[in-house]
Amino acid sequence: MSLRTLSRSVCAAAVVLLLVVVVEVRSGDLEDGPPNHEYPKTWFAKIFYETLADFTGPKDVGSSACRRQMQMYDRHLQNESLWAVQMSDSWSRYPNGILVGTSHQMGVYEECVKVHKPVRGKYCIPSVKIGSSTGADFSVGKTDQLHSNDNAWQEVLGFVNRDIRLHRNIVKFGICIPDSCTAADLQVTLQKEFDIHFLPHQINAQVKVESILCSTDKDAYPYDTGYYVTSLLVGFFVLICCVSTAYHIMVIIRTDNGKKSIMPETFNMFSMIRNGRDLIKYNRNNDLNIFNGLKVYTMILVLFGHKFLYFVINPITYAMQLEKLYKEGPDFLLTSMNLIDPFFYIAGYLMYVMLIPQFNRPGTSWYQILMVIAYKYLKVIPSYGIVMLMTAFVVPHLGDGPFWASRIWPEADKCKNYWWANILAVSNFIPVENQCLIAGWYVSCLLQFLVIGTTVVYVCVKRRKIGIYLVVMLLCASLAISFVTTYINQAYGIVRVMYSFLENPSNSMEFRNYYRPFFYRGTPFFTGILAGIVVEELKKREIKFSTSVVYVGTLMVSGICIWAQLYGARFHDVFRPYDALEQSVYAAFSHCTWAVILFWLTVCHFTTGFGPIEKLLNNRLTVPLGRLSYTVYLVNITVMMMIESKQRTSVTPSSYLLIDGWIFGAFRTYMVGTMLYLLIEAPSGLLIKKLLFGKKHEHDGSAMTPNRTDLGNKAAEETEPKNTSRL
Repeated sequence: MSLRTLSRSVCAAAVVLLLVVVVEVRSGDLEDGPPNHEYPKTWFAKIFYETLADFTGPKDVGSSACRRQMQMYDRHLQNESLWAVQMSDSWSRYPNGILVGTSHQMGVYEECVKVHKPVRGKYCIPSVKIGSSTGADFSVGKTDQLHSNDNAWQEVLGFVNRDIRLHRNIVKFGICIPDSCTAADLQVTLQKEFDIHFLPHQINAQVKVESILCSTDKDAYPYDTGYYVTSLLVGFFVLICCVSTAYHIMVIIRTDNGKKSIMPETFNMFSMIRNGRDLIKYNRNNDLNIFNGLKVYTMILVLFGHKFLYFVINPITYAMQLEKLYKEGPDFLLTSMNLIDPFFYIAGYLMYVMLIPQFNRPGTSWYQILMVIAYKYLKVIPSYGIVMLMTAFVVPHLGDGPFWASRIWPEADKCKNYWWANILAVSNFIPVENQCLIAGWYVSCLLQFLVIGTTVVYVCVKRRKIGIYLVVMLLCASLAISFVTTYINQAYGIVRVMYSFLENPSNSMEFRNYYRPFFYRGTPFFTGILAGIVVEELKKREIKFSTSVVYVGTLMVSGICIWAQLYGARFHDVFRPYDALEQSVYAAFSHCTWAVILFWLTVCHFTTGFGPIEKLLNNRLTVPLGRLSYTVYLVNITVMMMIESKQRTSVTPSSYLLIDGWIFGAFRTYMVGTMLYLLIEAPSGLLIKKLLFGKKHEHDGSAMTPNRTDLGNKAAEETEPKNTSRL
């Protein structure tokens, strides 16, 4: 055999071997996923359409009234009567956008519910979950990014729920039926139809219809005694404030005409003119004004976060736009669940600043602690109580829509059943699914910190070293508790903003167990108290920093803390291995990010100052808006929820749509918060102060705290009373 012949033989053998390897690899690839013949031969949308093409509603089930109305509906539909065709035309039989995460096939809600005679239209939203009836696992070998030539059924039947994508195997659609038929009637009939058409394709379609997702344009929420009592109570406050304001106007006119007229102090408390003046009062020399600015900017971010949380649970037409968040960011939206920490820090600092002069008075005893706690608690309750009453009895009547009842009614029922937990300031310890007002946990935390903080500050006054050690110990204990509990329970160090959390916050173990209790929230609060001690000592020693230290230090501290804050975004990577130590460390220090930034800003501001930059925080706009922070926070989630719960159609998510909704929601929230302040918050605060302390602590008719003393700065006298215990 020649050398050339030998080389040809070797090449031929190599080619044969390569072909064998390729065949084996391709065979292995096919074995990783279901063979092509296992996929249904007809696409899902076509089977879905065939199921509903001739479907009109529940038949041969339900009450006699339902059967009669269905027979009438079918008869008139065959005759093409306008009302019957409107009901049939109001919903879509052919789903679209399944592969890109379209969550709802909404149809036209109004077209259905505006049919009143001879049958009233009822709009329902059934859900259908798709799966294999043979038990075949279509997810084997499936990747998150399918190739263009892959079978489309694999995206539906092989969907893997990793909590970062909207379900592709669940379809929710609107349907219009006669109002005498129930959700159970519809579910039974739909299940039969889907079984008839889907099972021959070896597909199991599980139908679910919730009664709370069926609605008409009729207000179905009961008008009970609570509704009328709440309406009378709110009406009384509105009436007395309007009368007082009108009387105040008359007094002003008479005074301008040279006639001396005095307005009774008790009556004057309800004047919106007087309370409005107190609201917009501004003293540029008040060093504490920067905290109002900080509260405003923080509140704006909080409102954006709450808008986002409710925005993403609306009907979506292109969920892939939202799913990019987990890969492309912005990471801020994934790590902002600790954005409430600045409010705890501010509460801690102002508590120290305002109570130190009070407790330094001669003859101060432990009794003064009780008086401070009682006063602050009573100041919180009126606005808090009105919001709870409105949520429980009035808000359910203020809107409608396909999602209104499912989102608003449960909140009302929670407030009816668990209002006592809010009043007793323990709402952060009851199950989160029972909590009245989503923001209620925060108020409970503040009231609990009020008791702890007031006691700690008193100890700082009477036994300075012991008090400082106590603050440091409490701060370290708060850090240690977060670390230890996270490590022992193998939890995440952050409340991850996953899809299941967005659908229902109680689905998150971290939110249920670690988000609300005060001992997990103590880090920023005790840091605020510690900042008060440090600033006081630096002022005594007349220590100041250079301008370069202030600005460079601020950039460095902010940069490091923001990096640590955004580090938590990587915990949303579902393929990232879990590290208990890493999560525990992050759980402890995630509450330090905002606290450390504010600690540095506080020290620099009160010892050196930031120069012209302070105008961003201390101006005629931020100071009044900052005073509204408590009432705005009380109503913000309710207002946002009301706006989003009126949604009737699917939307394509975009940053422009989110920002537009945020601006509108923030404006409406501040409007409602201002009304609550002028009608309830300010008058009740003045009245409580007068009842507890009489004329002893009155100061020019403005809403001053009874524990206000000269802090060495005249501007401190104008600090809001709620600063020591609230936002």
